[in-house]
Amino acid sequence: MTVTGPAVHPVPIVPIARVASPRDVAAQRPWTLSGLDGAPARNVETRVRFAATAELFVVLFESASEPPLTIERGEREEVFRDECVEVFLAATEDSFEYDELVVNPRGCLYTARIGNPDESRETWRISGGAPRSGILIDVEGGPTPAGPRGWTTWSCRLVVPWTSISSGRPPAPGEVRRGNAYRIARGRSTEFLALSPTFRAKPPDFHVPSRFARFLFGAATA
Repeated sequence: MTVTGPAVHPVPIVPIARVASPRDVAAQRPWTLSGLDGAPARNVETRVRFAATAELFVVLFESASEPPLTIERGEREEVFRDECVEVFLAATEDSFEYDELVVNPRGCLYTARIGNPDESRETWRISGGAPRSGILIDVEGGPTPAGPRGWTTWSCRLVVPWTSISSGRPPAPGEVRRGNAYRIARGRSTEFLALSPTFRAKPPDFHVPSRFARFLFGAATA
């Protein structure tokens, strides 16, 4: 019998290197996302890499998929209802307030700022849809002739200025901030995946700040 649950899935500590260029994220360690219950993904795989510069937070998702993909929303619409990847980031290690950034295979972005001290959708505070200055999105996929709905693999590099999110400043070397990364695979099957499982799978719920990973920011690499 396989035992799963928070006791055997402590929140991961994710070292995030300070790099010279956003493209250096491709050389960082990949982390494989699992189901919200901690079990391996059933039909698709997603890996995520992180890096930071003095000005930017950088996240790279690399995903396998099962077309046809659900892609119906445009910029600043409810992209989280499509095939998508998501990153949440709080301003500190202890904060229950965090930024949510969601991208679909068209490269359309949804953003929100959320206050969720009770870890409950009944009492959370959410401000969604506001534009974020300077965020860059680079989406690629294939096979190329198929277009995004027919992609069997796709990647998304998200480059986020520190000034565009709640903290407003880059982390100091050794600083820890709470955060998580997610994927909703919406193709022939639907899967909800997380870097750090939330253990709320029925219904799926990403918004469990106590289960977010701890992002440990490092000094500049040589």
